[in-house]
Amino acid sequence: MPSAQQSQRQPLAGNGVADQADEDAVRDYTRVPGEMDRQFEALDTDSALRPTIISPGDVWRKKSQKALLAKPSDAVLHGDEQKRERDAAFDLLDALTKSGALAVEAASLHVVVAATHCFDKSVTDTVIEDNVSPIEKVERSSLIMAATVHQAPVAALLDSSQLSRVRGSCPALFVEDGEVNAVI
Repeated sequence: MPSAQQSQRQPLAGNGVADQADEDAVRDYTRVPGEMDRQFEALDTDSALRPTIISPGDVWRKKSQKALLAKPSDAVLHGDEQKRERDAAFDLLDALTKSGALAVEAASLHVVVAATHCFDKSVTDTVIEDNVSPIEKVERSSLIMAATVHQAPVAALLDSSQLSRVRGSCPALFVEDGEVNAVI
């Protein structure tokens, strides 16, 4: 199984993202929101996509077990308790990896990135008054985000049976004649 460091060293597929010429480059996940914003500006012709900030609640719920066979317990954590528990988790990770000297086998990192698609009118008004399919607009937004997150061309993300339909409704998302229409 690959180590945590190796799993972050996946070859970066795509078509032209700056600073990613090295096939073994490690992806800096803190740059994903900025990449997403650039893609929104370049490809979202309606300016309907907006970055969304996800804020965890003030009160957290912790589920834990004192021992393997013990009954699970629930606890409610507030501000100082949350910081103490988070610090304890990072201290444990630091100790288990000997401050990063040991690889973490079979680990996964989950990154959550969110955006909101805003319509100027209600969905009904968009369909009736503007004669525009809101489904195609949201699909385009989803493809912009997916191509950025996965660093892959849109064509690689779609089923081949859907390529011509999506290409017809969102031509700016596709590579033409070896040229890149936008950085994805």
